Amino acid sequence: MRRRPWVVTGPRRSRRGQALVEFGLVIGLFMFVVGGIVQFGIVLWSQNTITQIARDTARYAVTLSDSPCDPEARPEIASAANELARRSSLVSYNDGLWSAAPAISALGAEGVGVDWIVPTGFADDCPPSDNRIAVDIRIQINHVVPIFLPGLQLFAPACAVDGFCLTTQTELRMEPKMR
Repeated sequence: MRRRPWVVTGPRRSRRGQALVEFGLVIGLFMFVVGGIVQFGIVLWSQNTITQIARDTARYAVTLSDSPCDPEARPEIASAANELARRSSLVSYNDGLWSAAPAISALGAEGVGVDWIVPTGFADDCPPSDNRIAVDIRIQINHVVPIFLPGLQLFAPACAVDGFCLTTQTELRMEPKMR
């Protein structure tokens, strides 16, 4: 009698549930990796967005014609940053969140801060009267991006609030006053 190779002789083992068990073991890790990639993309998008907002806000601030170093210019600069953030669809940004622009040293975990770097001896010369005086404006933006995937808090940088604390800073030189 000839033996048929496709006929199993001896005890038979069922393998129908093996694929389901393997899938169950791997799907959790797979979903965590996909969620981490999505979270990383959101953080990277937000960092690029706040960098662009800081640059555009600094460009706006250096073009203020009447005494931009005056504390009265701070709300105007904050309003410009707020409008830019609102239009840029920044993740977890609500309109009016950046309503003030304090000094950078007084800035919290969320907001926009403004400092004018005026050389000593030229305190009243802002904007500068000529191009020999380098007066710079520094804009710093802090923003918190929420963590959507549980467990990523272990890998997030230390932050005063829950989420990823992002920060960016831009410094531009002010041009001399027009005569």
